[in-house]
Amino acid sequence: MCRKPKIATMKASKQVFLMLELLMIFGLVVFVLYWQASMRAKELAVRAASQESQRCEVQLLDQTVHQLKISLSRDQHKQWRVWREYQFEYTDDGETRFRGRVTLLGAQVLRIAMETFNPVIH
Repeated sequence: MCRKPKIATMKASKQVFLMLELLMIFGLVVFVLYWQASMRAKELAVRAASQESQRCEVQLLDQTVHQLKISLSRDQHKQWRVWREYQFEYTDDGETRFRGRVTLLGAQVLRIAMETFNPVIH
C-alpha cells in the first residue's frame, strides 16, 4: 500500500526551495554591486596614479594598479566606507622600476605615495 505525500510536507519543501532561490538571487545582486564598486574604485586609483605620474614627470608602467588591502574605516563624517590600498609601478629612466601606492576611502583619494618622491616613513 502506497502512502500519498502529505500536502503540508510538499508546501514546506516548496517554501524552502523558494527561500533558497531568493537567497541565491540576493547573493548574486550583492556580488554584482560589490564588483561594480571595486571596478569604479580601481579606475579612480588608476586615474590618480596616472595624474601623479604626469605631475612628477615619470612613466606609469602597465597603466594599471593592483589591490593590496581592503577594509572598512570611518570617514571624517563618521560614516563607514571601504578603505582600499593599491600599488602601481613607475619608472623615471625607462629601466628602473619603482613602486607607488594609492589609498582610497570610499570614492576619495586619501594619499598617493611614490618611492622616489614622497616616501612614507614609518
